[in-house]
Amino acid sequence: MVLASALFAPNIVQILRPKNSKEKYKHKRTLKKLFDDEIIYLFGEEIRLTKKGKELLGIIQIEDIQIFSKDDWNGVWHIVCYDVPESKKKARDYFRAKLSESGFKFIQDSLWVYPYECKEEIAIIAQNLGIAPFVAYLNTDYLPQQERLIHYFNLEV
Repeated sequence: MVLASALFAPNIVQILRPKNSKEKYKHKRTLKKLFDDEIIYLFGEEIRLTKKGKELLGIIQIEDIQIFSKDDWNGVWHIVCYDVPESKKKARDYFRAKLSESGFKFIQDSLWVYPYECKEEIAIIAQNLGIAPFVAYLNTDYLPQQERLIHYFNLEV
């Protein structure tokens, strides 16, 4: 997380400079682990993310995205559908898990519904996973099974 912070706030490295030898040892050990795991590579005093590190940073950013329920439902259903190729199976599975944990309701293969606006969050998640071209976001004011969905989401009509 320090590495991610350093990318967005370069001065954080000076703030987190080790205060004693024990802390310095911890920092060295952390950098060595990141280097050994091929997450970073070092250029003298400069630290850069590898491709694997950039992917990991994308996942960290996705984990921070929360999709919240609003108080009042405006009668519009927000549908997320996707057709992600098998070559991106890992990203597809992660995307599906993120929809589920965010409270979306699965209604058909690769078709999920949510009662509140979340277009921006879905776009960011899909972009960071590299699957944006395979994800569509739609709105509708009617779904065939909407009475069941109104009950599922505990909505007031």
